[in-house]
Amino acid sequence: MDLEFDDPKRVTVGYLGVPGDRTFLLEVEDDVHRVQFHLEKVQVGGLGDLLAQLLARLDDRPASDWDRDAMALEPPFQPIWRVGGVAVGVDRDTVRFHVELSELVPDDDVEGRTARISMDRDQARRLAAHAAAIVAEGRERCRLCSRPVEAGGAHVCPATNGHGPLTT
Repeated sequence: MDLEFDDPKRVTVGYLGVPGDRTFLLEVEDDVHRVQFHLEKVQVGGLGDLLAQLLARLDDRPASDWDRDAMALEPPFQPIWRVGGVAVGVDRDTVRFHVELSELVPDDDVEGRTARISMDRDQARRLAAHAAAIVAEGRERCRLCSRPVEAGGAHVCPATNGHGPLTT
């Protein structure tokens, strides 16, 4: 393990930019370090979903009343590497949630770095809820094809064969 956060005081996800052109980051902070990792939107959504599923197995669910401002990313925004893989688990004995991140490397001969984040139930609840909320802030979806509609309203809907009015 290249980086380990056994008892972080803060774990959050967020984004920079506008819907359709966002950069997603996972930020973890302990008493010594504050580190950011670059993720894709689908990875943020998957992380939130997996945490929610694990919470459900413990008869719990994501938070419904978390402080959005407390979950905001802190500048400077300098991710140390792009995440290629995300694994999530829970230790039922200690009720600690574990997130393992592996670096995306373009060359199969090079071994990527890894990071492990261990968090308590409250942190997992807030992270699951916050991840779902920020993923949902994306572009509006077409009601016919479910593809995103651009901010200016541009959209060629396959359901109308590219013809007809905007389908939002």
